[in-house]
Amino acid sequence: MFRRVFLAGLAALLFMAAVPATAQFLAADLIYLPAAASTGGVNGSQWRSDLYITNANPEEAMDVALVYAPTGLTNNGSRFITRDTWLGGRDGEGFGYVDPILADIPPGGTVILRDPIGNYWNASGGVADSGGIVLFAYEANTLEDDGTRVLQNAILNTRVYTPNTFYQPDPDNEGEFIEVTGTYGQTLPGVPWYNLADSSAVSDEGDFSFQILTGATENELVRYNVGIFNASDPLTTINVQIQPFQGNGEPFPDINGGNMLFQVALPPGGHVQYNSVLLTLFDFAVAPPDVRINISIVNWASGNSEPVVGMTTYGNYIDNVTNDPIAILPAFAYPYDVDCQWGSAKSGSGQGGRMTRRPFEIPPR
Repeated sequence: MFRRVFLAGLAALLFMAAVPATAQFLAADLIYLPAAASTGGVNGSQWRSDLYITNANPEEAMDVALVYAPTGLTNNGSRFITRDTWLGGRDGEGFGYVDPILADIPPGGTVILRDPIGNYWNASGGVADSGGIVLFAYEANTLEDDGTRVLQNAILNTRVYTPNTFYQPDPDNEGEFIEVTGTYGQTLPGVPWYNLADSSAVSDEGDFSFQILTGATENELVRYNVGIFNASDPLTTINVQIQPFQGNGEPFPDINGGNMLFQVALPPGGHVQYNSVLLTLFDFAVAPPDVRINISIVNWASGNSEPVVGMTTYGNYIDNVTNDPIAILPAFAYPYDVDCQWGSAKSGSGQGGRMTRRPFEIPPR
């Protein structure tokens, strides 16, 4: 049975110090990558994702293990309770796939994992070719059969890109051009578990119960995609609401005099991406250039006696002519606050602060 909760949001939070620069909190032992792909797309695009994994510890080598959650509103809960479909770095640890590059990453070192969806999870077909990825990091060779590990912090980013054809002047023939192939792409950061949407993060200090994606518009020149990843524990379903707002801050009215809304249920570990979200989910012929989108968890259901309810999302602004993408990271409506980030909550949700308990751990073999 669904329980009513405050709606939730996600942010890659920035610490605003009294200096010109800012920095993001991205290092963690459990990281959610909201989008990765190895698939064809609109207008001839061929999206691929390379993962950049950095060992944030300056002293100890690190291993990582990766879980893939295919898109399409699939119940991926079973993928998080066994290691059968995981990608790890060592034989003999129960992983369904092994790539030695994920073991013994040196202190401060970085490895690049090329197109893992195409090379591993979808190499023989049968699963969706895009979705979300979850990373666990731990001190090298410390993963036990029961799933315990020595926690270690990693930083995860992905470059999502598509090839494109360009024409440049032919140096040997004035006035003529030669065809060359390059890429257009974007970088998406992984979201640490402590920065996931927290379904109860509402207090006198701020309302972190909704998430904002800005710069949405759609016409013949550009499209705007929105993705959502259920980052709750493997037994929890979330019901998510997507709502567009006008440039004046007012909701868009629907044909019945209410507000434009769309709701979707994401099963455990579920992932979905809505391509051209404004044209496909809402009654726009051409969307204006100043739309903002709020994404909310409106309720949830769980078979877990102590559920942890979380979510991460993203937007993509993509040029329809070149397929050049721009990553849109979500934001809270309130600024960073130390008490919010490290609240004194005693449960999985932050009671007005941030999430204080990981949604799940590495399962036993």
